[in-house]
Amino acid sequence: MNSLIASNQRQLFVDNHFIDSLEYVRIHQHAPIPRETCLTLNRPWEGETSWCPVVIKDGDKYRMWYRSQDEQQDTGGFNHTFTAYAESEDGICWQRPNLGLFNFNGLTDNNICVDNPNTKNIAVFVDERPGVPESERYKAAGRWSGGKPARIYGLVSPDGIHWQNAADGPLIVASEDDPNFDSPVSAFWDTRQECYVLYARGWFPDGNEPRMRAIRMTTSPDFIHWDAWQYIRIDGKTRFDYQLYTNAVHPYTRAPYYFAFPKRFIPTRQALPEWGHDGLSDVLFLASRDGLNFTQPYADAFMRPGLDQNNWHERSIFIGPHVVSTAPGELSLYSVQNYRTPNAHIRRFTLREDGFVSVRADARTGILTTRPFTFTGAQLEINYSTSVAGSIRIALLDEAGDTLPKFALDDCPHIFGDEIARTVRWENANAIDIQQPIRLQFELTEADLFSFRFFNPD
Repeated sequence: MNSLIASNQRQLFVDNHFIDSLEYVRIHQHAPIPRETCLTLNRPWEGETSWCPVVIKDGDKYRMWYRSQDEQQDTGGFNHTFTAYAESEDGICWQRPNLGLFNFNGLTDNNICVDNPNTKNIAVFVDERPGVPESERYKAAGRWSGGKPARIYGLVSPDGIHWQNAADGPLIVASEDDPNFDSPVSAFWDTRQECYVLYARGWFPDGNEPRMRAIRMTTSPDFIHWDAWQYIRIDGKTRFDYQLYTNAVHPYTRAPYYFAFPKRFIPTRQALPEWGHDGLSDVLFLASRDGLNFTQPYADAFMRPGLDQNNWHERSIFIGPHVVSTAPGELSLYSVQNYRTPNAHIRRFTLREDGFVSVRADARTGILTTRPFTFTGAQLEINYSTSVAGSIRIALLDEAGDTLPKFALDDCPHIFGDEIARTVRWENANAIDIQQPIRLQFELTEADLFSFRFFNPD
């Protein structure tokens, strides 16, 4: 039997890569918790269709770039679009710095950092490619809204504020058989695969509906020359079950995954009869280990419109990249809410670290058994939560499923509580010194298991 390799990387349960069997336990998706409003999009250069926030933690500062779209200024049939910039010390309280770079209505007292008709809905990232010039440490990709064929342009910057074109012309021009790059793109330097990666929307030819909105990706060694597009696969399918309006793909920093938050668009539904546009949307959660083959670990929506009636229309909610750490044990996501209304705003949502999905057991004790794998490290760490009556115990098994000496369930004291990083102890073993493939067996009662990893103590 071929065994998997866990190394010492953290493993989440966003796919079944390590899962062999589940008995009386299930995969449970956790909904992000709404927090405070970060920005109310009410400045004169902003408007009801401002959106696409991209948030990164850059050193000790949080930085946000977002589309600022003024509905009152129309140029050649298109609303005038800027990229605006905000920053925060904690990811919670955000300020619009007065950049003084671009004129709006005769004044430069604003936070506009890009006024470029070639780059709408830009995806900003810090370029971690070895040897990248300081003048190009920040990069961005955005789509052109000037007509057909669709195009994607690039920008570079030394500081994320002052931008110039990455090339004399577009990075990518759409082909005749797949001509659209509508909605926000996502882009980043992939340190795992050592290439630039870009995700955009396309029109998948074999979907459940004509002109099926779908997600495609391409890679580049230098940010200028790009390979042919590939449509992502979801749970092994090349067909798309739903219209996927956006993607927000980005690497997850705590574990070897790529996460996506596509907007699911249902064009045949309408909740508000007076609304002037067809369709409804919510947000899904996808995960991948290679950036091309994704899983949808839970069939339901990751983010619903909720009680706010201003979210019950066709493009109202949107999660942007990236997921960032804002406090010990806390991840933050940033979402546009109430799009196309006077209440349009960017709101922060939170999850626990690794808390997208868990293996969950109720009061009936359940068992999760992994497939065989090899690892490095002398200790096992888990991210878990139980009720006061619940518990978790863990056994180590050999490839055949037989319990290893000193590592049976009965050798593991009942673990209960709520911790991001709990080191597992067995009564008769101070360390895990096993030089063979193993299985993990988790016994859970009224508990959630979010992740595990092996490590060597300092």
